[in-house]
Amino acid sequence: MMTSRSRTCSLDRRPWRTRVADRAGRPLARILSRQAAHPDGPLGRALGRLWVSETAGVNDAALDLLHAIPGEQVLEIGFGPGRSLGMLAGQGVLVTGVEVSATMVDMASRRNAALVDDDRITLLQGDGTSLPVPDATFDGVLSVHNIYFWPDPERTIGEIARVLRPGGRVVLAFRGGEHPLPSRLDPSVYRTVKTEQVVTWLQEAGFTVEALVPRPDSPTIALVRGVVA
Repeated sequence: MMTSRSRTCSLDRRPWRTRVADRAGRPLARILSRQAAHPDGPLGRALGRLWVSETAGVNDAALDLLHAIPGEQVLEIGFGPGRSLGMLAGQGVLVTGVEVSATMVDMASRRNAALVDDDRITLLQGDGTSLPVPDATFDGVLSVHNIYFWPDPERTIGEIARVLRPGGRVVLAFRGGEHPLPSRLDPSVYRTVKTEQVVTWLQEAGFTVEALVPRPDSPTIALVRGVVA
């Protein structure tokens, strides 16, 4: 007796032009994603200039949610070209930035030269795993489109809790991992971070999550605000 066996065909039946374009785009997606994680050189600078306008809406929403007031001290993790640093310092907030990329540190320094010279902005280089600042230093912490690249997000959130004063708040803005990752982003670089996971990490670190505000014009973007006891 012969037994028939069925096989599942794994052929990609998309049009050949689509398949070719997809394969051709993978190396570029990886290059750009790696630059997003760690901007460097001329391409990193070009992306930094693009981000000033491209991410302005998300950064402005995060700043509104943070609601820093003059005289407060705020830390930004992953400040990129430094637009938000300048906006905060221009409002009378004392700002410290931590950024993994030396290229972005240089770019933000040039963009905010007068504020840096006036000691209203302090820039540090690091990946956020250990924040090189004393306990209970800041009134607020801000991070936009950066959590995907943190080596150990739970540890960084614990560090954020450590450096905040009682009643201090944190605002994290990011693309929620519950939504599909766009093809232009490389999943080997962009860690999938679901909104509910971020909320859990914050709660485990001692935060009360006060606001979780998706942007109506960008429903894949989560804005999460936590307050430390």
